[in-house]
Amino acid sequence: MKYVTKFFDGVYWFFMFLCKICFVGMITIIAIVVSNRYIFKTNLVWGEPIVLICMVYMSLVSAALAIRKDTHIRMSVIDYFAPKKIVCICRGAAHVCIFGFGIFMLTYGWMFSLQAKRNILTGTNLTSMWLYLACPMAGLALCLMEIERFINFCYRVAHGRTLDNVTLADESKQMVESARKDAENQKTIIQNKNSKKGDK
Repeated sequence: MKYVTKFFDGVYWFFMFLCKICFVGMITIIAIVVSNRYIFKTNLVWGEPIVLICMVYMSLVSAALAIRKDTHIRMSVIDYFAPKKIVCICRGAAHVCIFGFGIFMLTYGWMFSLQAKRNILTGTNLTSMWLYLACPMAGLALCLMEIERFINFCYRVAHGRTLDNVTLADESKQMVESARKDAENQKTIIQNKNSKKGDK
């Protein structure tokens, strides 16, 4: 399992590095284009298409990377009412759908990219294929992140644990219980202080 985690750490690092390069490149090119337009009174035609490519790659790939740590926004109202088994089934179905969507992006994104070879991006010698390749690349990242989550799930189940062992309802109960214990501890501390003052 350690080697699996290391492999996917490397995959995650690669895609994250790509997003960082796109982000830095986007800011740099925008600064160059704006300064040339308003200071040097020249217009760099290639600037906007390259910025668009960077933005599309960064947006799609970073969205795929958020799958690994499960940081996407989602509706979680059902977690307060449904039993744990229902919540686990719903989350498992969601991961299957996400993996299927990744396959869809990878397959049809690649086919669409090949068709985009005919078009040239304005102001550059690049074909539109380089812009649309962001879709299959994000699909690949999506699938890899979901594969890691599935392997992790199987490993935990094999060792008698599940990924979704605690629902939000359970967490809220734990928070209430923790707050109650903290209040009792504070009350005990105050009573001890008052008793010491009374002894004096």
